[in-house]
Amino acid sequence: MSATEHHEKILIEDAARLALLQGKPQQAYQLLTDALTRFPRFAVAYFLLSRIAYDFKNHLKEVEMLLGAHHLEPDNLEFIVYLARAQVLIGNSTYAHELLTRAEYLYGHTAEMHDLMGVTYNRLCMYQQAAACFEKSIQCNGSNAAVFFNLASTLKFCGDFAGARNAYERAITLKPDYFKAHAALTSLGGITAQQNHITRLRELLEKTGNSDDSLCIAHALSKELEALKQWDDAITVLKGAKQQKSTQLNYDFSRDQSIFNKLAGFYLAKTKRTQNGFVNNRPIFVAGMPRTGTTLVERIISSHSKVASGGELYNFSIALKRLIGSVNSEFIAADFIDSFARMDFNVLGKAYIESTDYLAGDKPFLVDKLPLNILYAGLIMEALPAAKVICLDRNPLDTIVSNYRQLFSFQDFTFAYSLDLEHAAHYYLEFRKLADLLLTLYPGNFYRANYEALVSNPEEEIGKLLDFCELPWEEACLHIEKNDKPVATASAVQVRQPITASGIGQWQRYSNHLEPVIKILGEAGLRANN
Repeated sequence: MSATEHHEKILIEDAARLALLQGKPQQAYQLLTDALTRFPRFAVAYFLLSRIAYDFKNHLKEVEMLLGAHHLEPDNLEFIVYLARAQVLIGNSTYAHELLTRAEYLYGHTAEMHDLMGVTYNRLCMYQQAAACFEKSIQCNGSNAAVFFNLASTLKFCGDFAGARNAYERAITLKPDYFKAHAALTSLGGITAQQNHITRLRELLEKTGNSDDSLCIAHALSKELEALKQWDDAITVLKGAKQQKSTQLNYDFSRDQSIFNKLAGFYLAKTKRTQNGFVNNRPIFVAGMPRTGTTLVERIISSHSKVASGGELYNFSIALKRLIGSVNSEFIAADFIDSFARMDFNVLGKAYIESTDYLAGDKPFLVDKLPLNILYAGLIMEALPAAKVICLDRNPLDTIVSNYRQLFSFQDFTFAYSLDLEHAAHYYLEFRKLADLLLTLYPGNFYRANYEALVSNPEEEIGKLLDFCELPWEEACLHIEKNDKPVATASAVQVRQPITASGIGQWQRYSNHLEPVIKILGEAGLRANN
């Protein structure tokens, strides 16, 4: 390359980066695509185009651009690390893991590179490796509050609660209005009348400037009030913030109603289908509505010597969207279901299995515990006819109240029902009808586990679970507190304790607020103790 060409490329790169910083992606895009017509081996141009694709959530295009950059400069650490993240986002988890492994042995890691590797390891559910990367990032630059937050969350998943607490506090020290960190810190528990953050949280709630921040702080404050048994105050705090977020989203339950109706229609047409799925008995899916005991069941099964833990994997939904060519960021949408009947189930099942190979290791079984996979459960059993699906069933009022009290991500509409108690009640009823249907249509692959029975009589119920999974009895499955595998759910603290029935009937603390919900359930023929 001549000096003139080199100089011209630098000018183009600088101009494109400046345009991106100024929020002018179209200008940067034009500069870079024009440059590639003149300099087809301009690796940085491909890389910067990948950043534009990422910002527009076009991850297939992002991968295409990164592969172009990587091909031209195969040892460029930055290209490899960004490519690893992009591969995860399109479902190529095994390849992403290979890229990260290669990146570990290259030189030139910066704080940003360590952090991005940590984020990608987190997406791969490899939390110990992620924590190590975040710690290295902090060693390079200890002033980034977001990295401390990432480290804290990962240490929590790994069971290091003291380390997580310290890292969350460091994040808050660096950024006092780090609302997500305040909410996450409270989730670690340990709140007493003498040791709490209630005054600080009330002050922050008054200062919040948008619905997401208000929701974070309201949930944190609510949990601390609950810890002090101030039940009415706790739920009252939530109502204002949740109503604000619901109004912003303009949520309408008819959207979810349409999804449930279409799912039922597709699953009822099961007998008309002739194509076969991919036969592999490795996956054990644990699903159901959130906060119903899915993590408990995952910890029980993953305590078995023959079972690996995958955590909450989005691999199936990612593989599905990739096959139908959708760039929709929603977990599920009505138009996805229109494509189910035209899908090659064998290809879908195989894609899922290949994407989880790196997690299974030498274990014959792998638990995938993503609660809302219940929506895909019928499709999962079509694509993977030897797979097992365990669906959790919990008292309806405990389920509804627990969903309302949980802080979910609202990047899409997946959990929008949880912003209102009555919407959550209607969602529960649709979920229950769907589970009934799946149990009827797939009796050999689908098992409904009752949370109350499980925690009240664990030995007998665990025996039934293991029989369904075709696993021999192991005493370790009774003692989930000894399971040291990472767990990345809202129950990360609770499930490191022995099995307990203390979660039964918690809805009664909030009974003053549940009259409309009880009416909705009653009209559907359900009583509080159903």
